[in-house]
Amino acid sequence: MNMKSIPILICCYIFFLLASCTSSNKKSEETKDSLDIPTASFPDDTQGISEVITRFARAYLSQDNEKANALIHPDLGLYVIYRPGAQDTYERVDSIDFAKPVPEHFPYTTFENGYALNFEELPSFDCGMEKWNKLGFFCDTTVQANELTAIATFNYEFNGINDTDLAEVKQLEKGTFRVMLTKDENLIFHVKKHQGNWYVFVLDRAYGWCDA
Repeated sequence: MNMKSIPILICCYIFFLLASCTSSNKKSEETKDSLDIPTASFPDDTQGISEVITRFARAYLSQDNEKANALIHPDLGLYVIYRPGAQDTYERVDSIDFAKPVPEHFPYTTFENGYALNFEELPSFDCGMEKWNKLGFFCDTTVQANELTAIATFNYEFNGINDTDLAEVKQLEKGTFRVMLTKDENLIFHVKKHQGNWYVFVLDRAYGWCDA
Protein backbone atom coordinates (compact mmCIF):
# COMPACT_ATOMS: atom_id res chain seq x y z
CA MET A 1 0.00 0.00 0.00
CA ASN A 2 1.22 3.48 -0.83
CA MET A 3 2.38 5.15 2.43
CA LYS A 4 0.81 8.44 1.29
CA SER A 5 -2.65 6.84 1.25
CA ILE A 6 -2.53 5.69 4.92
CA PRO A 7 -3.36 9.12 6.45
CA ILE A 8 -6.25 9.46 3.99
CA LEU A 9 -7.65 6.06 5.01
CA ILE A 10 -7.32 6.93 8.71
CA CYS A 11 -9.18 10.22 8.18
CA CYS A 12 -11.96 8.43 6.29
CA TYR A 13 -12.30 5.86 9.09
CA ILE A 14 -12.54 8.58 11.77
CA PHE A 15 -15.13 10.46 9.71
CA PHE A 16 -17.19 7.27 9.35
CA LEU A 17 -17.12 6.66 13.11
CA LEU A 18 -18.19 10.24 13.90
CA ALA A 19 -21.04 10.09 11.38
CA SER A 20 -22.26 6.79 12.83
CA CYS A 21 -22.22 8.14 16.40
CA THR A 22 -24.10 11.29 15.37
CA SER A 23 -26.77 9.22 13.60
CA SER A 24 -27.10 6.91 16.60
CA ASN A 25 -27.41 9.80 19.05
CA LYS A 26 -30.05 11.48 16.87
CA LYS A 27 -32.11 8.30 16.74
CA SER A 28 -31.84 7.91 20.53
CA GLU A 29 -33.02 11.51 21.06
CA GLU A 30 -35.95 11.00 18.67
CA THR A 31 -36.93 7.81 20.50
CA LYS A 32 -36.72 9.56 23.89
CA ASP A 33 -38.83 12.48 22.66
CA SER A 34 -41.48 10.11 21.34
CA LEU A 35 -41.62 8.29 24.67
CA ASP A 36 -42.12 11.58 26.53
CA ILE A 37 -45.41 12.24 24.69
CA PRO A 38 -48.31 10.50 26.46
CA THR A 39 -50.48 8.79 23.87
CA ALA A 40 -54.08 7.72 24.32
CA SER A 41 -56.77 5.70 22.61
CA PHE A 42 -59.82 7.30 21.04
CA PRO A 43 -62.75 7.04 23.48
CA ASP A 44 -65.34 4.38 22.73
CA ASP A 45 -68.29 6.59 23.66
CA THR A 46 -67.75 9.45 21.24
CA GLN A 47 -71.24 10.74 21.94
CA GLY A 48 -70.45 11.15 25.64
CA ILE A 49 -67.23 13.09 25.16
CA SER A 50 -68.71 15.22 22.37
CA GLU A 51 -71.69 16.11 24.52
CA VAL A 52 -69.72 17.28 27.55
CA ILE A 53 -67.37 19.33 25.34
CA THR A 54 -70.12 21.15 23.47
CA ARG A 55 -72.27 21.63 26.58
CA PHE A 56 -69.42 23.17 28.56
CA ALA A 57 -68.44 25.46 25.69
CA ARG A 58 -72.03 26.74 25.46
CA ALA A 59 -72.28 27.17 29.25
CA TYR A 60 -68.94 28.98 29.43
CA LEU A 61 -69.64 31.34 26.56
CA SER A 62 -73.09 32.17 27.96
CA GLN A 63 -71.53 32.41 31.46
CA ASP A 64 -74.11 30.09 32.96
CA ASN A 65 -72.77 28.97 36.36
CA GLU A 66 -75.36 26.26 36.89
CA LYS A 67 -74.89 24.54 33.54
CA ALA A 68 -71.09 24.79 33.68
CA ASN A 69 -70.88 23.42 37.22
CA ALA A 70 -73.13 20.49 36.32
CA LEU A 71 -70.19 19.29 34.20
CA ILE A 72 -67.62 19.52 37.04
CA HIS A 73 -67.45 16.50 39.33
CA PRO A 74 -67.45 17.51 43.03
CA ASP A 75 -64.68 15.03 43.88
CA LEU A 76 -62.41 16.02 41.00
CA GLY A 77 -63.05 19.75 41.14
CA LEU A 78 -61.73 22.10 38.47
CA TYR A 79 -58.04 22.89 38.07
CA VAL A 80 -57.55 26.40 36.67
CA ILE A 81 -54.19 27.00 34.98
CA TYR A 82 -53.01 30.60 34.81
CA ARG A 83 -49.79 32.60 34.52
CA PRO A 84 -49.02 34.98 37.38
CA GLY A 85 -45.49 35.57 36.04
CA ALA A 86 -43.03 33.72 33.87
CA GLN A 87 -44.15 30.26 35.02
CA ASP A 88 -47.64 28.74 34.81
CA THR A 89 -49.37 27.60 37.97
CA TYR A 90 -52.76 26.11 38.83
CA GLU A 91 -55.44 26.35 41.49
CA ARG A 92 -58.09 23.78 42.33
CA VAL A 93 -61.62 25.13 42.82
CA ASP A 94 -64.83 23.27 43.63
CA SER A 95 -66.86 25.16 41.03
CA ILE A 96 -66.72 28.02 38.57
CA ASP A 97 -68.23 31.44 39.28
CA PHE A 98 -68.15 33.71 36.25
CA ALA A 99 -68.50 36.78 38.50
CA LYS A 100 -65.37 35.76 40.45
CA PRO A 101 -62.67 34.74 37.97
CA VAL A 102 -59.45 32.88 38.76
CA PRO A 103 -57.21 34.86 38.83
CA GLU A 104 -59.26 37.86 39.94
CA HIS A 105 -57.71 40.36 37.49
CA PHE A 106 -58.50 38.21 34.41
CA PRO A 107 -62.27 38.20 33.68
CA TYR A 108 -63.85 35.21 31.96
CA THR A 109 -64.37 36.22 28.34
CA THR A 110 -67.31 35.43 26.12
CA PHE A 111 -67.62 35.37 22.33
CA GLU A 112 -69.73 33.89 19.56
CA ASN A 113 -68.89 30.36 18.44
CA GLY A 114 -69.99 29.18 15.02
CA TYR A 115 -67.61 26.24 14.78
CA ALA A 116 -68.53 22.55 14.97
CA LEU A 117 -66.39 20.23 17.08
CA ASN A 118 -63.63 18.35 15.21
CA PHE A 119 -61.45 15.54 16.55
CA GLU A 120 -58.01 16.35 15.15
CA GLU A 121 -54.63 17.87 15.97
CA LEU A 122 -54.88 20.96 18.14
CA PRO A 123 -53.95 24.50 17.04
CA SER A 124 -50.78 26.18 18.26
CA PHE A 125 -50.29 29.84 19.13
CA ASP A 126 -47.36 31.89 17.83
CA CYS A 127 -46.52 34.67 20.28
CA GLY A 128 -44.28 36.41 17.74
CA MET A 129 -47.08 36.61 15.17
CA GLU A 130 -49.75 36.79 17.89
CA LYS A 131 -51.98 34.39 15.99
CA TRP A 132 -53.18 30.77 15.88
CA ASN A 133 -52.08 28.48 13.08
CA LYS A 134 -55.74 27.49 12.65
CA LEU A 135 -59.11 28.58 14.00
CA GLY A 136 -61.97 26.34 15.07
CA PHE A 137 -63.19 23.93 17.73
CA PHE A 138 -60.90 20.96 18.29
CA CYS A 139 -60.23 18.00 20.58
CA ASP A 140 -57.20 15.74 20.16
CA THR A 141 -57.90 12.27 21.57
CA THR A 142 -54.65 10.77 20.26
CA VAL A 143 -52.54 12.49 22.93
CA GLN A 144 -53.23 12.63 26.64
CA ALA A 145 -53.15 16.11 28.15
CA ASN A 146 -50.19 16.65 30.49
CA GLU A 147 -50.20 20.36 31.35
CA LEU A 148 -50.83 19.81 35.08
CA THR A 149 -48.07 17.21 35.24
CA ALA A 150 -45.63 19.59 33.53
CA ILE A 151 -46.37 22.32 36.09
CA ALA A 152 -46.20 19.89 39.02
CA THR A 153 -42.90 18.47 37.74
CA PHE A 154 -41.42 21.98 37.57
CA ASN A 155 -42.64 22.65 41.13
CA TYR A 156 -41.17 19.33 42.25
CA GLU A 157 -37.77 20.25 40.84
CA PHE A 158 -37.64 23.91 41.85
CA ASN A 159 -40.37 24.73 44.38
CA GLY A 160 -40.17 21.82 46.76
CA ILE A 161 -43.44 19.90 46.33
CA ASN A 162 -43.07 16.30 47.49
CA ASP A 163 -43.19 12.95 45.69
CA THR A 164 -46.71 12.22 46.89
CA ASP A 165 -48.16 15.45 45.48
CA LEU A 166 -46.45 14.92 42.12
CA ALA A 167 -47.65 11.31 41.90
CA GLU A 168 -51.20 12.42 42.76
CA VAL A 169 -51.27 14.99 39.94
CA LYS A 170 -49.94 12.43 37.45
CA GLN A 171 -52.62 9.96 38.48
CA LEU A 172 -55.40 12.55 38.32
CA GLU A 173 -54.36 13.67 34.85
CA LYS A 174 -54.44 10.18 33.33
CA GLY A 175 -57.06 9.81 30.60
CA THR A 176 -57.63 13.53 30.06
CA PHE A 177 -58.05 15.15 26.65
CA ARG A 178 -57.39 18.75 25.66
CA VAL A 179 -59.99 20.90 23.90
CA MET A 180 -59.36 24.21 22.12
CA LEU A 181 -61.84 26.70 20.75
CA THR A 182 -59.85 29.38 18.93
CA LYS A 183 -61.21 32.56 17.43
CA ASP A 184 -60.46 36.20 18.30
CA GLU A 185 -60.54 34.95 21.89
CA ASN A 186 -59.99 31.38 23.03
CA LEU A 187 -61.40 28.74 25.35
CA ILE A 188 -59.15 25.85 26.39
CA PHE A 189 -60.17 23.05 28.74
CA HIS A 190 -59.62 19.35 29.44
CA VAL A 191 -62.17 16.58 29.85
CA LYS A 192 -61.83 13.34 31.79
CA LYS A 193 -63.98 10.26 32.25
CA HIS A 194 -64.75 9.60 35.92
CA GLN A 195 -67.07 6.96 37.35
CA GLY A 196 -68.52 6.26 33.91
CA ASN A 197 -69.22 9.85 32.86
CA TRP A 198 -67.26 12.66 31.23
CA TYR A 199 -66.46 15.84 33.16
CA VAL A 200 -64.54 19.05 32.66
CA PHE A 201 -61.36 18.72 34.70
CA VAL A 202 -59.04 21.60 33.71
CA LEU A 203 -59.56 25.15 32.48
CA ASP A 204 -56.40 26.54 30.87
CA ARG A 205 -56.26 30.32 31.05
CA ALA A 206 -52.52 30.56 30.30
CA TYR A 207 -51.96 29.17 26.81
CA GLY A 208 -52.72 31.53 23.94
CA TRP A 209 -51.85 34.58 26.02
CA CYS A 210 -48.19 35.58 25.80
CA ASP A 211 -47.95 38.27 28.49
CA ALA A 212 -45.68 37.17 31.31
